[in-house]
Amino acid sequence: MLKEMVKRYYHGHIDNRFLRQGLISFRKLTRANKKIKIIFICQMPQLWNKISDVYYEMLQDSRIEVYIVVVPDVSVSQENQENSIRFFKGIKGKIIVAKTVNGWYPIRNIKPNYVFYQRRYDAYLPEEYRSFCVAAYARVCYIPYAYACTKPVEHSCYNQDFFANVYMFFAENGYAKKLIIEREKELYAKKQKNAYYLGYPALDNIRKSKGIKGHFWMEDDPRYKILWCPRWTTDVNLGASNFFEYKDFFIEWVNKRKNTSVVFRPHPMMFSNFEKTGEMSGEEAKQYLNNYMEHERLMYDNYAEYYTTLWNSDVLVADLTTVIIEYFVVRKPIIYCVADIEYNDFMKKVISGCYCVHNGQELADTLDMLERGEDPLLDERNRIADYLLKGKEDTAKVIVSKIKEDFYSGK
Repeated sequence: MLKEMVKRYYHGHIDNRFLRQGLISFRKLTRANKKIKIIFICQMPQLWNKISDVYYEMLQDSRIEVYIVVVPDVSVSQENQENSIRFFKGIKGKIIVAKTVNGWYPIRNIKPNYVFYQRRYDAYLPEEYRSFCVAAYARVCYIPYAYACTKPVEHSCYNQDFFANVYMFFAENGYAKKLIIEREKELYAKKQKNAYYLGYPALDNIRKSKGIKGHFWMEDDPRYKILWCPRWTTDVNLGASNFFEYKDFFIEWVNKRKNTSVVFRPHPMMFSNFEKTGEMSGEEAKQYLNNYMEHERLMYDNYAEYYTTLWNSDVLVADLTTVIIEYFVVRKPIIYCVADIEYNDFMKKVISGCYCVHNGQELADTLDMLERGEDPLLDERNRIADYLLKGKEDTAKVIVSKIKEDFYSGK
């Protein structure tokens, strides 16, 4: 307890540069031969591939001791909680299931130096795992699992209750880095908090997935292959799903087009959210999914891994989602189902490389054009892909290097 109080006082109040330098020199000396202890707090298999490259980079580093602590998400069904635990227990390394017969595993006993959070919401975690508790004895780190694309969602994506406790933020783009620094300029200026844009690990992971056998199509499948990714909520302030606008379109399209195949990958929260809001009952969702279970060319995707599906598809049709940005890696056409929302400056650049549709007829016309091989946005799409990717290769290595630099410098 005393150590925690001293640590908080040091970071929050001490401005004497000579005292700070003395403490830094002492820590640099005492840490020289120590291993860095790092914990990843994980809940959702669907988000693992956003940070997995960083974890595996740490796992093979002899100077790092890394753990995954799996926390059941009580907001989902017991079956899904068990599936998540099973998924993470299958990953190589030191895996700890947080919920034990005696309560929550005391992660502070590991004496971690850094703790990475998979999600930016403390509310889904037991109190002792929440960022404000962990920040008392370890440095909280965060790599976003998604891009914030609109003004309304920025408050949620970068919620201050969580970010107030983040010591190292590895931003998904320069826009997010600037936004976070603006909030607490003085702390960032003093290096008491750090924000970096070093690239986005998920984009590297997608590049590495090229040529790997996927869950659905092979890359040389002669059919025209559509990947459809609707959003989880119709709330315009949270991105606005167009699921109900197009839910029958793809079934009818595939039945009319014998050379077409569709993989339907909704956000994992979509059907449960529609059931909560009353927009779709559980029975209606089940009946709808039966269309995909019973049709040879309609497929439902609920796998954690989906990067191979990006490579093997011919076109993405999507609501506002990070998958749009990820799809630029494969440099294939993107059809964005427009919603009446206020995009931030980053997303405005991205949308310029997408075909924007407002209804079924525009979607049909665009799919027809692309299947004929006409792709007028090809050059713009490649320009955006270069903007996202060039100079940001090997992001996981750079992030791990930055962690080691921070620790061994004695900061």
